[in-house]
Amino acid sequence: MDLTPDSHHEPNDTYETPEVEPSRRTSSRRAPRIRTACVRCQRRKIKCDGRVPSCSSCSKAGVPCVDGGRQQDKYPRAYIASLQNRIQWLESLLTENCPDIDVKSGPRIVQDGTPQDGDSVEAAPPAHEGATHMEEENNIDPAIANDVQQTSDDCQPDRLAHEIGLVSVTGGQDPRYVGPSSGYSFAKLILASIGRRNTSQRQSIQVNPTVPTSAFKVVPSALPTSIEHALQLSSAYWDNIHCQYPFLHKPTHLRLMEHAYSSGDPSPIALFQVYMVLAISSTILSRRLKLPIPAEGYCASAMTYFDRIQIEGSLEGLQCLLLLQMYGMNNPSMGLNLWYLNYQCIANVLDLGLQRDVKAGKNLSFLTQEMRTRIFWVVYSIDRTLATIMGRPIGLRDEACELRIPADVEDDALLTSEFNNSPESSPTSSTMALHLIKLAQINSEIKYVANSVSHKIPPHCYPRIPDILTWQQDVLGRLNQWLAIVPRLDINQMKLCEIKYHEVMILLLRPSPAIRTPSSHSLQLCHQSAISTIRGFEELYRADLLLYNWPTVHSVFLACVSMLYCIWTVPNIAKDTRLESLSADLNSASKVLCALAEHWVDAKRGRDVLDELSHATIRWIVESQKTGATATSNMDDVPIPRDVPSTNNVSPENGQRISTGSSDIQAPAISSLDVTLSSEPWNTLFGFSDETLDFGLDSLMQGVFSDYQLDFGQSLPLDNQVTEIDASVL
Repeated sequence: MDLTPDSHHEPNDTYETPEVEPSRRTSSRRAPRIRTACVRCQRRKIKCDGRVPSCSSCSKAGVPCVDGGRQQDKYPRAYIASLQNRIQWLESLLTENCPDIDVKSGPRIVQDGTPQDGDSVEAAPPAHEGATHMEEENNIDPAIANDVQQTSDDCQPDRLAHEIGLVSVTGGQDPRYVGPSSGYSFAKLILASIGRRNTSQRQSIQVNPTVPTSAFKVVPSALPTSIEHALQLSSAYWDNIHCQYPFLHKPTHLRLMEHAYSSGDPSPIALFQVYMVLAISSTILSRRLKLPIPAEGYCASAMTYFDRIQIEGSLEGLQCLLLLQMYGMNNPSMGLNLWYLNYQCIANVLDLGLQRDVKAGKNLSFLTQEMRTRIFWVVYSIDRTLATIMGRPIGLRDEACELRIPADVEDDALLTSEFNNSPESSPTSSTMALHLIKLAQINSEIKYVANSVSHKIPPHCYPRIPDILTWQQDVLGRLNQWLAIVPRLDINQMKLCEIKYHEVMILLLRPSPAIRTPSSHSLQLCHQSAISTIRGFEELYRADLLLYNWPTVHSVFLACVSMLYCIWTVPNIAKDTRLESLSADLNSASKVLCALAEHWVDAKRGRDVLDELSHATIRWIVESQKTGATATSNMDDVPIPRDVPSTNNVSPENGQRISTGSSDIQAPAISSLDVTLSSEPWNTLFGFSDETLDFGLDSLMQGVFSDYQLDFGQSLPLDNQVTEIDASVL
């Protein structure tokens, strides 16, 4: 059939499409644009429904659907729509990588279909693109692309992370399913962010517009040439991650690796898990050994299989999400939003019923039972870690779960029902993780009791504590008992357990909503734990055993802030502080933060702020010891606001006198740490301040990771939905 339109025929049928003209009104609803019908519908004088890439009539006839406009009659509608999608994608790359180029300054898009003189460009069908993320962009449904006009902000990593949360939590089609059937689903959004490094505006990186965008793409890496090499490379994962988060079964993973190497058509789950373990291991080794191991390339390869994995209703799918969680905690290249990913894992835990103690039996093997329990506790522990770091509600409440501790056996023993789990057994590869589970339970209790921002907690939420200080002493005793019975692990694992202990001690002893003014004794213990935390990380750094991950940045920085807080607040600590020891500890912390700053931009900001605080503190101590008189702290370069609430026992008007034998030193009349935290450069570091709380540490430390702050704005509808899970707990 001849599809060439009659040049003298005027179209007598029109339809409405989602394409819109530039809005001349402030209304969010745009006026639809009227387009001519396609050539075939014009010739047959039938109504054209205007569907893209082909109207219903042309689709039924199996013929190309060509627009009826005079200038577009030789191009199929699907081809034009694909060009529009590609232009949007190219403009987003240009905006992201070359921010100094204004894409609006070029030739304008003519809405009436008649190109201006000099604006027309000879078009050719786009060539096949091999990059995964490019294929994903080209496969976007043109109808969706017309309905939702994507801006350059939609392609930013933080925006993608935000949309991941919207897809995963809010209602809609397949609300609980995270897979390829979701349209703009969790998998597609992650795939869209692969191949581009995080070019956050906070890093102030200026990209040369002459550099091609391919320079910023991560090329997927193939598996190592031999399985022996892959086994050697992946050993870093089992030595550093599995001992804390045993959600993978090592013998099963080794079989998956053999399958990936021997099979001509390996399963997507096998390839994804093998590649992700290699990516995490490469991240650890490349930073410790200073070698260019392609961690990002292995991750990019893994993500090519992610949208083919059944996430919902599958232990293997949940393991894949946890691998993403581990990678995001250790490598910022993907820009993953760990908070939203955490709630994806919690949703899967509840869907699978992992919070219930299901016994092994005829339909459930011992291996499956134990892996269900292990995976639950890994999600539980990560949830407590993120909630503590960000000062946010706990997502998986203890009273909703049957808290059975997994069996302390080697992974090989899970393949049989006969194993030795007596207390006399030597430590296994899971012993450390099981001991850390007990610490996570104590951490959870502290979050519930000490960090609840509501003073009118319903009795069904948590038993009311009659005496908060008695409760604090009881938890302190349990923490000391936990440290005393740490299993006889290797020296590095024992050091890590000690650091975890001191982190929870700081959480218990520092100012909190329940104990806004801790006692001097509590702050002295907090000061000791802060110093021990700094020295512990410095020992790991010197031994090339430090994990350069996100929680380490937070822990080192919080330890420094807590140490300085105690020095400024407790007179006896300030009096007994030796400058040599203080300088050594601050230098150790700065050294570790410098190493972390090579991979985490927040570590660099934290180091700069720490240096300023350190110099101010040392100047104040030197001034006090030199003159033996009133210490004014000489902090002329640190602005002091007038109305800053004091968080200590020092009188805001007169201060306290510190007896030093021959002379007296007057402590600052106002908490200098609060002064500094309330001013620059702290606001620059944290990005916000919470004026509703009169204590500084917890509300400010949740902003240490400002790269994630834009995703947690109170103006977002999702924020209220997430916090409804446990709005009474911070």
